[in-house]
Amino acid sequence: MKRLAIYVGALAFAISGCAEMSDDIETSRGPAITDIVTPFDEALTCLDGIIAREAIFGVGRIPDNTGRRTDSASSEFMITAGAGDIVQSALFKAGVTVVNRRDMGTSVMESQWGIRDLSTQLPTMFAITGSISSLDFVPASGFYAVIGGFGPRARVGRVIVGLDMAVTDTRTGRIVANVALKKQIVARETGFQTARVIDDIIVDLDFGLSEREALNFALREMLQFATFELLVQLMPVEKWQPCADGINPSIGRVVGPGTSADDRNEDTTTEKEELEEALGESSS
Repeated sequence: MKRLAIYVGALAFAISGCAEMSDDIETSRGPAITDIVTPFDEALTCLDGIIAREAIFGVGRIPDNTGRRTDSASSEFMITAGAGDIVQSALFKAGVTVVNRRDMGTSVMESQWGIRDLSTQLPTMFAITGSISSLDFVPASGFYAVIGGFGPRARVGRVIVGLDMAVTDTRTGRIVANVALKKQIVARETGFQTARVIDDIIVDLDFGLSEREALNFALREMLQFATFELLVQLMPVEKWQPCADGINPSIGRVVGPGTSADDRNEDTTTEKEELEEALGESSS
């Protein structure tokens, strides 16, 4: 009789819920809207004022070249298509002059209408391009054990994201800075289950906790860190080192100046001086 009463109560609750669906009800709210902040924001803003405003940057294509989808039947890609916009925001945080090369549709359209002269557009000095080059799923490891109807379980999986980006001197077409980064996204799952017979009723309980780094937020961190590395490769180490000191090595490791253009070719001394002059370093 008690079981029948429970069923009737559950049915009544379901019917009342369906009846309220036609009413205009308030939806629940989550946390407030906030600015996106990563551990690399401080390092980027630290560069503000170091790089001259006369050094004009543009962001080209940074596509997702992994081709990974959420599942085989879905048209939804796992990686964001907004990598270029994230890099553009990172450059803006660093205080450099950025011109729009992401979407020139309005300017081109107005030029075709004869109401704008494209020769007034600022030319770029440096263009940042690249791609999200790899997304690898590492097989998970874990264990599962049930003894006497009770047992724990645990599982750990990893995703490795790869990113390649470069800075091109648009006056010569030469690549003057390059980075190749990777990041491991860690997913963990823990829990336990138990099954018992209570008053001739089988009670099966399963408790668990799953957590995983947000994939696209981790990618934003990679893109911001890559932007910082590209910028500092164009500057003397004494200029950017104080900014890099604020980055926790457990989050990102800044490469030394040995990867910059002056160490790859004996004839790059003059070019390096020209780059530093373009970036405003020789006059500071």
